[in-house]
Amino acid sequence: MRVLRPLMLFVVLLGFWQALSARVDPLFITIGVVSSAAVTVFTLRLIEAVVGPADRAPRLSLLHLISFLAWLLTRIPPAGLQVALVVLDPRRPPRPGVVHFRTGLASPAARTLLANAITLVPGTITINVTGDEFTVHAFTPESVGDLASAEAQSRIARAFRVPPDEPPLMIWEPVHDELPAEDPT
Repeated sequence: MRVLRPLMLFVVLLGFWQALSARVDPLFITIGVVSSAAVTVFTLRLIEAVVGPADRAPRLSLLHLISFLAWLLTRIPPAGLQVALVVLDPRRPPRPGVVHFRTGLASPAARTLLANAITLVPGTITINVTGDEFTVHAFTPESVGDLASAEAQSRIARAFRVPPDEPPLMIWEPVHDELPAEDPT
């Protein structure tokens, strides 16, 4: 078990090197082996600090992780369209704000995945993560719908094989006061 993590990391890095270099001459293979081994040695401590030792690391469900990533990819186009509509339609002014919420995801890797997923979806960006508290900037209040329903958190929890989150208490803070209505005269 202790050898599996470094070996898997080395193989993935070497495969990535080969895919990018697309060269099979001895020089490039040697450079790939040496650089993959060096990166494996230097990042193993970091991985163990974030994910935990190999014998206590959370067991990921690869099927649920792929399912989460597929679901995330389906969320990006509608969110981009929503942002475009708000930007292009003068009758729909943006209502940016900051939302604070807590998550039950205990693993640093799970919280990192949630923070990155939030940032990937147009109209939202993770500003800060402190422990289990997230601070997210949103272009409109509707942008954080998947967070308010705990859909994203629940899908990540399934991938990490932990109990799903209940919908969190969301604290919305408008970035600025509501704009006054324009005088039609």
